[in-house]
Amino acid sequence: MTMEGWKRKRRSRCILHVLCLYILCQISPCLAVTRDVPIQCVTEEDKMNNARLNIVYTSGSVPNNDLYSIVLYYQTEECYKCPLMKKVVISNNSTCNILIDSRWKARIEIRPNNTRFVKQDESCLAGNLTRKLHEYGEYDLYVAYSPSSIGKEINGSIKCKPLVLTNMPDDSYIPIYVAIGCFAGVSMIIAIGKLLYKKRWYCLNRLFLTTGNESLINPGAYTSEDLGVMQTTINPADEQDNRPKKERLKSLDTFRGISIIVMIFVNYGGGGYWFFRHSRWNGLTFADLVFPWFIWIMGTAMVYSFTGLLRRVTPKHKIFWKIFKRSCILFVLGLLINTGGCEATALTKLRIPGVLQRFAGTYFVVASIHMFFAKTVDVSMYTYWGFIRDIVDYWLEWIFYVVFVTAHIVFTFVLDVPGCPKGYLGPGGLHENGTYQNCTGGAAGYIDRKVFGDSHIYQSPTCKEIYKTKVPYDPEGLLGTLNSIFLCFLGLQAGKILMTYKEPAARVKRFIIWGVILCLIAGALCEFKKDGGAIPINKNLWSLSFVLCMAGFAFFLLAFCYLTIDVYKVWSGAPFYFPGMNPILLYMAHEVLHRHFPISWSVSSEHFPLLFMDLWGTVFFVLVAIVLYMKKLFFSV
Repeated sequence: MTMEGWKRKRRSRCILHVLCLYILCQISPCLAVTRDVPIQCVTEEDKMNNARLNIVYTSGSVPNNDLYSIVLYYQTEECYKCPLMKKVVISNNSTCNILIDSRWKARIEIRPNNTRFVKQDESCLAGNLTRKLHEYGEYDLYVAYSPSSIGKEINGSIKCKPLVLTNMPDDSYIPIYVAIGCFAGVSMIIAIGKLLYKKRWYCLNRLFLTTGNESLINPGAYTSEDLGVMQTTINPADEQDNRPKKERLKSLDTFRGISIIVMIFVNYGGGGYWFFRHSRWNGLTFADLVFPWFIWIMGTAMVYSFTGLLRRVTPKHKIFWKIFKRSCILFVLGLLINTGGCEATALTKLRIPGVLQRFAGTYFVVASIHMFFAKTVDVSMYTYWGFIRDIVDYWLEWIFYVVFVTAHIVFTFVLDVPGCPKGYLGPGGLHENGTYQNCTGGAAGYIDRKVFGDSHIYQSPTCKEIYKTKVPYDPEGLLGTLNSIFLCFLGLQAGKILMTYKEPAARVKRFIIWGVILCLIAGALCEFKKDGGAIPINKNLWSLSFVLCMAGFAFFLLAFCYLTIDVYKVWSGAPFYFPGMNPILLYMAHEVLHRHFPISWSVSSEHFPLLFMDLWGTVFFVLVAIVLYMKKLFFSV
């Protein structure tokens, strides 16, 4: 090859290299846009608690090009102060099917993938596309690209039409309606059967045991039996026995039974309905009621236990030993539940806090304090403060619990948590646009992680699914125990009302007043909003507003049970009364036997079979409780 030919070849190579560099420079913006994209459109099968969204994107005569693709951003409204997240990329002149969570409102927004060539119209903003979707509903979202000028590239904007429901999905609550109807029907059949049974025996007695107009038996006995009045004397002549008789309020056992039955149902899944599961962070669901009510009624029953011990002149050191022993047993039983599963639990990952552990700590503190203030004699009945003697006579005891509540508030809002603002009450993760990723629970989570370590607390908090949190958080942690102690004390206050005032009207009036006051204070703390106020209602944190709200609801429920069961006797308390007699046994049994036949088995992920199975598991333990009651077997710790 001549020198001239070699130079010509080298010159052509240089020109080729320059041309390649120029092309790369021109397409580099496109590569930068399309390099970091979310998952492409993938068709999924229908799922429970989801709706299907069909995005139809048309761009007319504009050829397919990634420059004109759009991105669907999505976030559930349950995720408070969370950013919209990229869900899927849709190319122009194409269709995409995706599933959207239908449990809460869906925040949907369509944005252009490349803002250099495509602009976003207001109709595609989240404010115009956000709505609550029907479960199993199928929706169409039409997006159109409208070109505005033609040059080297086509520029324009995307416009969106409102979501259109294209099918008529069945009401997802039909299984609940059927379950309520079945329960009401069975209750009516049992009530009618009992009435006919009593009337049958009454007619037989009238037929065979009466002569003329005179009855050979005491006709008043029928009235007593029909009203459920217990015979307090064997011989009516023994009227001189005026010793006080022990009061057994069936309403307390029924209240406890309602708590354990609802707890079993929601722990078994509640048919897959979101409101039968614990709230993701702030707010209240049906499942959030039962555990606090259990703690509250524990305080109410505590008054009767201490009254019996003091009347028997039991030494305080023996009372404290009983308190300590019961607390230790509850704590150990809680650890036993935490080690449940098919595989052996590594001690390095054993969860230390838990439900029964919270019971143990709460009971130990409240019972130990009340041991020094419990009374058996009403000495202030005729004083000018007699109408509030259930509070005034225990003023020193109140000081202890005000200190507990104050300590909780101080730790929550004053403690320095590394990387987190003071008083942070959020779930971390995506909350506040992901600014405080590792601040889940604020001071409460920080204390537990420091005391127990990350491996010894709950690894899957309820906020993890929605907020994408990365640090563990335990809802039964140390800081929340201070407020659960106060909740138990408020239940103790209900017991003091029952012991101090003997007239039903005086009792019910005070229950209602306490309920109204506590609920109003709770509402003021959260400004009657789900995510508002200085202290939102939050079961994960056991916030002060949550505890006061739960105590207020508990006073209302006890007033209802007391009136209908113990005063007017229009309800026997069944079927909840029977589980209320063996709560600790049923709790342990339902935790240990969960996922075992015949309590549960594998079913399809749909509301109807799931609800049937969860209800059956609950009914199973009600039947167990009835058998134990009939055999007079009662287990306690």
